[in-house]
Amino acid sequence: MNNPFAQALSAAIGRCIATKAVSEDGAAVGFMYREAPLFEEDSGWRFFSGDETDDYTDNAANFTVYSVADISSHTPDIAPLLGQPPGSAWERNDDGDWIAVADWQPRD
Repeated sequence: MNNPFAQALSAAIGRCIATKAVSEDGAAVGFMYREAPLFEEDSGWRFFSGDETDDYTDNAANFTVYSVADISSHTPDIAPLLGQPPGSAWERNDDGDWIAVADWQPRD
């Protein structure tokens, strides 16, 4: 990531929850949303490749607490979105551009 502001922002935001597909297997982020933080230093950001199945996401062992800075260094084009408020959700369209998802709600 070459943008110093984006680097500082992602470092200041703290931690996130990411699927292991993103955090350990190196998949690029394809879907992300922000919810109210669940723990100290939690940014509220949740990162997915976008290819995870319901069975995969139903298994808590497939998620890790990770640094937002590490995720953004691997997928730098998320950096401009990191300042979005809780309730925001974004996904890649067929051209690879980020689009806001207005009709999405987290599962209970």
